[in-house]
Amino acid sequence: MGFVGARWWKFDFHTHTPASFDYGKSDRSLRTSKTPKDWLLDYVNKGIECLAVTDHNSGEWIDALKHAAENLRAHGHSIFIFPGVEITANSNIHILGIFDPSVTSADINAVIGASRFRGTKGDSDSVAEESAENIIREIILAGGVAIPAHIDMKAGLCQQHSSHTIRQVCEQANAVEIIYPDQERADAPLSRYTTLKIDLPSIIGSDAHHPNDIGRAYTWVKMSTPSLEGLKLALVDGSTSIIRSDKETTNPNNSSNTLLRSVTIENTKYAGRSAPLTVQFNPWLNSIIGGRGSGKSSVLEFIRLGMDRARDLNVLNQDNEIRRSFESFTKISASRDSEGVMLENSKISCVYTRDETHYALTWTKENNNILISRYDGQEWIPEDGEAHSRFPIKIFSQKQIFDLAKNPNTLLHLIDESSTVGFQQWKMKWSEKQSYFQTLCSHKRELLSKLANKNVLLGQLSDVEQKIKAIEKSGHTDILTSYRAYSGKRTIIYNYEVGIDNLKQQIESIASTTSIPVLDESVFDLQSASELEVLAKLKNLNASTLYFKESIKQALVSLENELNQFKDWYRNSDFNKSHIGVNQNYNDLIEGLRNEGINNPADYARLIGERNTLNESLKAMELVDNQITTVNESINLAYKEIIECRKELTINRLEFLQQNLAGNSSIKVELAPFSDIDHMEESFRRIIGRSDNAFSADIFDLERECGFLYNLNKELTTTTSSSDSNNLESRLSKIHIFKTQVFNFSCGEIQGSKIGKRFSEFMTNMPPQNFDQINTWFPEDKLSIKFNDGNRFKDVSQGSAGQKASAILSFLLSYGTEPLVLDQPEDDLDNGLITSLIVSKLHKNKINRQIIVVTHNPNIVVNGDSEYVIALEDRGQINPVASGALQELNVRKNVCEIMEGGEIALQQRYKRMFNI
Repeated sequence: MGFVGARWWKFDFHTHTPASFDYGKSDRSLRTSKTPKDWLLDYVNKGIECLAVTDHNSGEWIDALKHAAENLRAHGHSIFIFPGVEITANSNIHILGIFDPSVTSADINAVIGASRFRGTKGDSDSVAEESAENIIREIILAGGVAIPAHIDMKAGLCQQHSSHTIRQVCEQANAVEIIYPDQERADAPLSRYTTLKIDLPSIIGSDAHHPNDIGRAYTWVKMSTPSLEGLKLALVDGSTSIIRSDKETTNPNNSSNTLLRSVTIENTKYAGRSAPLTVQFNPWLNSIIGGRGSGKSSVLEFIRLGMDRARDLNVLNQDNEIRRSFESFTKISASRDSEGVMLENSKISCVYTRDETHYALTWTKENNNILISRYDGQEWIPEDGEAHSRFPIKIFSQKQIFDLAKNPNTLLHLIDESSTVGFQQWKMKWSEKQSYFQTLCSHKRELLSKLANKNVLLGQLSDVEQKIKAIEKSGHTDILTSYRAYSGKRTIIYNYEVGIDNLKQQIESIASTTSIPVLDESVFDLQSASELEVLAKLKNLNASTLYFKESIKQALVSLENELNQFKDWYRNSDFNKSHIGVNQNYNDLIEGLRNEGINNPADYARLIGERNTLNESLKAMELVDNQITTVNESINLAYKEIIECRKELTINRLEFLQQNLAGNSSIKVELAPFSDIDHMEESFRRIIGRSDNAFSADIFDLERECGFLYNLNKELTTTTSSSDSNNLESRLSKIHIFKTQVFNFSCGEIQGSKIGKRFSEFMTNMPPQNFDQINTWFPEDKLSIKFNDGNRFKDVSQGSAGQKASAILSFLLSYGTEPLVLDQPEDDLDNGLITSLIVSKLHKNKINRQIIVVTHNPNIVVNGDSEYVIALEDRGQINPVASGALQELNVRKNVCEIMEGGEIALQQRYKRMFNI
């Protein structure tokens, strides 16, 4: 997929073919052996795309090179010929003349003749009769570009000692070729030019007379297509469209790895009715222009829909004008005059490139969602995923920019979307830690509920012990003691037997219901050694698994045999025989006591059983106590992890500001950790379940300056802001103390603020889960923006509408590599701010990110050097009347007509302003 609009072309302004006598240098055979095709391929292999063929006083090779270049382009090579010549003027000054690709050898020879060159063509030592100044005039008169060659070297303009001569020549020229621009010596030839302060663009070429010299020097030129018109405009633009190879070590065509290539609108009220409307975009600066009502701002909203950024507006209040306006835009229009732009079958498609892979994102009104497809080189393959998170893009209307200025803290959402903060990944980690912490707290409450009857059980045990002692005083202590001891031990043995039996049954159940994974061998390539190796290892693993399962079965059989053997042995064991004897003695005793008239003698056995049961229950509670201790340790560790996780978010935000805005002379953005008073009350009330205004005197009252949250915020804001983690620790410590006081609300005071009886009763009845959430609650960070008014930095709230907008724009243009779409950012700004802020920022930012600007200001389009311009008009439907780079005449005419009122109006204003 190629790109529309202007891009950078690798241009060699100064080359020589065998038509020049000194071509080949010492290797004279090159003059006869080198063909036009071979000569061009030498440049193709060095990545040169545009060639000014500038032989000494000759145009002999031009036609043959043009034909060879056409054949090479037909075979996929990007190579374009700019016919030219290097004319030796009198005084031995070399002048380059460069012409449109349509010019022929005959045309070049005519220019040479107009220079009154009567020497041998191809000979650099032969001199024309005309002066350098007149030769430049002849070149320009013939429609070409005139450039004094290698002015700081031999046969260059600076060999002239007359500054008057140098000035006269340069005032006629389109550019100068300088070989060593960094010569700073006062006696260097170049100083004769630099001291004149003539603002001409500086270019460089290889001046290659031998294949080995190709690529040693060249110039990057920004054009949409190679043409003299494009070259002239680039030279007029100067440094924004011309880069010397010694000033740029990388390819300036490098762009962001995330790009919006196009948006296609189908079947909407004002666009795409008769045929789909497709608007393509360039990787750098795109300008959408048009008169009022031409639909240029609608294109932005179509992009918002197609790129799934409508949800960016969902964070706004439902009565927010921006949100309401967009929701109105997306409604189905019932009639020509009703609101809404959509129809039942409306469809918006965006093509987006990420990491050189192309994706199509398609929104339909019918489904109101985004379908994603990936291009595999031949067809579009459907993919799953969420467009909003996968394909980053920022879209801002002028109203959004103004809205951001009113509440700077909303910019945190933008900061959080950056890779430095990575809020979505952080949020997943935060939710996981928060959920784990609350699960632990819930588990602790369950364990504590099991201990609720511990004191009751201890009391019951004491009573049972007393009764047992009373019976044991009957004089038969030995028999009763033995019975009690053997009964307790027999109970332990029996419980152990049951436990082993239960364990065996559980393992049998797991073994019988668990199956071994099936190994699908059909997916492996049996001809591949590496895949055969993997398959063999998997088979070994499968065999080990089968052996493991069989071993479990055998172990269970062995365990059952051991248990049965133990039971058989136990029945005949000395211990069991002794136990039987003790039981017999006990039964005889009970019978004897009954005969002696002792009431309920069997109570002893029951009491012994009760005591054993109570002791078992209390032992189980000891295990619960140990579990609670372990859970408490886990809760403390989890809480520390929560603190670290929340601290990480703030530190990442501070790091983002340091990376992107430190030293910014236009704005100063500061982050006060945990100090956003505007949302502190709202978030706390949401946790305790009282989002109304109840208990305002207890919780927060800004007007009366009272409430524990007001006092907490006051403490936090008095701490100096810093990215230092120790500084965050002091703030976090204050928040922790606050939480501790909330948990101890019954003492009647939180954060130095007395709390009322009604609030205390409310807290008493609050579900315990809410207290868990208080533990994981932290106030939001507070973002503040200050702008430079020329004298000092002032808070953005104190600025005019223009100053507020400029501050927000400066922020938006200070970071990021994802596409940025702006709708009329110049509104509320004067032309001075537009030039000093927007235009300068656009130049800087478009190198690293794609920018699409809807605008009616010519400074942004022209001075911002838009690589691609889309001019729209309304003919009942949105219609593009021109699109392309500024070098294209139709585009320039539309820019002039739409943005300046036409050429005559522009000329009249210019005359009135500068020719008084």
